[in-house]
Amino acid sequence: MANFYDKWLNLWDVAEQERRDAPKIIHEEDIQWVNTPQDTKAGMLVAPETGFRTWGSETMIAEIQPGWHTGRHRHGEEGIHIVDGSGFSIINGVRYDWAKGSTLWVPFGAEHQHFNTGAETARYFSLMSLSLEHLAGIAKLEQLDACGPTDTVVDAPVSADGFDDKGRRIRLLWDEAPKVAGSKEDHHQSGEVWAPQVARGHHALWIDFMQPQNGFQNVEIEISGILSDAPHSNGGKHAHMEAILYILQGEGYSEIEGETIPWKTGSCFHVQGPQTMHQHFCTSDEPSHMLRCSPGLRTSFYQAVAKEQFPKLWYEQSSAI
Repeated sequence: MANFYDKWLNLWDVAEQERRDAPKIIHEEDIQWVNTPQDTKAGMLVAPETGFRTWGSETMIAEIQPGWHTGRHRHGEEGIHIVDGSGFSIINGVRYDWAKGSTLWVPFGAEHQHFNTGAETARYFSLMSLSLEHLAGIAKLEQLDACGPTDTVVDAPVSADGFDDKGRRIRLLWDEAPKVAGSKEDHHQSGEVWAPQVARGHHALWIDFMQPQNGFQNVEIEISGILSDAPHSNGGKHAHMEAILYILQGEGYSEIEGETIPWKTGSCFHVQGPQTMHQHFCTSDEPSHMLRCSPGLRTSFYQAVAKEQFPKLWYEQSSAI
């Protein structure tokens, strides 16, 4: 009979098998839509609930029909990106107006609710880490009100700049997000350890969202921004810890550990990590826009503590295809 140490010696092999067995991508047509007290239409994307081996995070897409609002609830930290539509959110009693391309941060435990004020359906992408919170014994989701039609005027103070009274960024509008074009001068040689300028240089365009320089103070989750490659081009081949990518625009494929993963608008795929070698290829006539997410378990902890054994590495530069 194996003892505890024999089990420990086998943990890496077990994790590797779990990674091989897990799905890598989910497409729009594969989403299982459900009705919940919070959302009239919501579906899980890359998440443990859909069979993915994440680091405790889950992603979701949800819709708010015109003239309606979501439920009001509170839970752990959440990142939200507005895929379509216009409206506002009440977060800790303050109103934050948003439109397509806006990014929101919901602090841990903050009461929040979303309202569609436009003529068309609003759609939002959500990143949370309830599974990780459950492992730590701190997962607590409280439903305070249900979703429904908005038949009364909502009275709440409006944040003009997207910050709360603690000086934390809660909302970033599309026009406020820094947009950094890649350039050949940014490229480092094959195999060099990651630096911030390399991330930008290996894509035609990088759009920053939940970054400290933008005033965000997120810890548990991160909607990092948008990676964009020009039509018929590819980003650099590289390896790093876990990332989740949701396709906002374009069509193409990614090579992940030698496996070809086709994607299109509405697809969401998983780079499992650690040290998962991958490369993205845009095959459409329009630029690709890939919404990039990472868990705080990577960004705030393991990326720093394990960087000597699991560094970020670059192997090839971007190019035309």
